[in-house]
Amino acid sequence: MPEPVLLIFGAGANVGLAIARKFKQEGYKVAAASRTIKDDLKQIADKTIANILTPEEVETIYSEVEKDLGPPSVVVYNAYSLSPVPGTDPFSLSPADFSKDLNVNTTSAYAAASLAANSFSKVGPALPKAFIYTGNMCSHLIMPEGFSMGVGKNAMAYVIQTAAEVYGLKGKGEKGFWYFADQRFEDGASVMSYVDGEAHAEYYWELVNGKAQGPWNNTFVKGKGYKRFEGELERGVRGVGELLAMAEERKGEL
Repeated sequence: MPEPVLLIFGAGANVGLAIARKFKQEGYKVAAASRTIKDDLKQIADKTIANILTPEEVETIYSEVEKDLGPPSVVVYNAYSLSPVPGTDPFSLSPADFSKDLNVNTTSAYAAASLAANSFSKVGPALPKAFIYTGNMCSHLIMPEGFSMGVGKNAMAYVIQTAAEVYGLKGKGEKGFWYFADQRFEDGASVMSYVDGEAHAEYYWELVNGKAQGPWNNTFVKGKGYKRFEGELERGVRGVGELLAMAEERKGEL
């Protein structure tokens, strides 16, 4: 049986690196794409690609990975782009910056998802197949300072929900299982900048090895796994400063 291949977009020093390390330890070949390739990532990954994640680059990356390592059976999209704006004036964001952020958060992510569905059809039935998009609280909370990222994350939430329904549930996973993953405090509050790389790595490994499509909007708590939170569609409005202060007060719970 061929070795399974993980392709991760956005292999940064926290979540991305931890995921790469976990899957490498579990016997995967690892291909990692990141804006900056650091030595610790080079030591783990079988293939590294420096990029700025345009849709065209995503297609090139897939081609290179398939040629050098084989078709990816697990794809993690952990990349993001954010152009901060004042909380009192989110529409001060220029169309150019809006487009730049949307390109990374949505268009390139969709390109990766589309190519993953095709790649999964080339993978043998014995290997787990999954696409995981690292989400955040913007799917249920208005954060004006992160306006462009919120738009992009919400667009990809629709993409992932569609894929989970069509490919994961109705298609019984032949084209993979699909997840929008989001770490939370135990009561559902956002962890903000206190995202835990190791917690993501362990939970993503659990998702990949599931035998059926789980909840597409996969909110999870460190050490406890999936937890469903009510009222997700009733979006409140919070400023970045308020959210960061709340997370700072509670970081000891993580």
